[in-house]
Amino acid sequence: MKKWPVFAAAAMMVAALCLFGCSSGETTQPSDSSSSTSSSSSSSSSSSSSDNAATADKQDAATDEMVLVEPGKLTIAASQDFPPFENLNTNGEVEGFEVDVMEALCKEMGLEMNYLPTIKFDSILPLISAGGKADVGVSGFTVTPDRAKEIDFTDVIMDVNQGVAVKKDGGITSVDQLEGKKIACQSGTTGYEWAMENVPGADVQAFDEMTGVFAALDSGQVEAVVADLPVVQYYVLNAYQDCEVIAEVPTGEQYAIIVSQDNPALTKALNEAIAAIKANGTYDQLVQKWFGA
Repeated sequence: MKKWPVFAAAAMMVAALCLFGCSSGETTQPSDSSSSTSSSSSSSSSSSSSDNAATADKQDAATDEMVLVEPGKLTIAASQDFPPFENLNTNGEVEGFEVDVMEALCKEMGLEMNYLPTIKFDSILPLISAGGKADVGVSGFTVTPDRAKEIDFTDVIMDVNQGVAVKKDGGITSVDQLEGKKIACQSGTTGYEWAMENVPGADVQAFDEMTGVFAALDSGQVEAVVADLPVVQYYVLNAYQDCEVIAEVPTGEQYAIIVSQDNPALTKALNEAIAAIKANGTYDQLVQKWFGA
């Protein structure tokens, strides 16, 4: 019985030697596999990095590429009842300061100018933000933080203030007398916002078009109009001589062109064109033509 431990020990030694032999014989295999895996992983990682870099390059290229609704054309959305910035003449053609500015910019950019049929002012920004219908929007867009959340602004193309117009001999001669009065403004404009915020007790009525604003004043539906000063002056001078401008409100606003936030290359190209027409004197000529200053 005591011999069993000896035989058992011997058997264990033999088994250990066999195991050692098998183990040592297989040690090179995991090493090769690890090396292969590492090489494969490195290759895969390198390939993945290359793919990511290529994707990033494509995205950068897309960002740098100007996107247009129609190739070779700059498609413009505007409210064409906003003289002297946009207005339809007797031939049904759109004309005005911003029209001439856009034409000059298109020339600098090598594009054809394409104005869409007139659209309500407060519909232009959502249209540009959504994309696909027009490349840019104009019609006296004042730069504001709220609007900048939805679209991009180009560099400034005009400085303006607000203006107040009333009927002559209507008894209103100052802004202070507007308190509690009926005031007409175009919907979605800074003139509407100013009247709402600065005239106590006023009944501020919004109209889709500027023609409706002055028609309401002319008919006695309202007692005053608040809008961008150049527009108020134009309507009073050219269509409503029985009205008068009683005040310029120094709001210090600035106009710019609005562009989709998904099209930064177009904004950049427009800014370069704006700088060019200001540098070559074209901009000053247009200011002189439309405002005499």
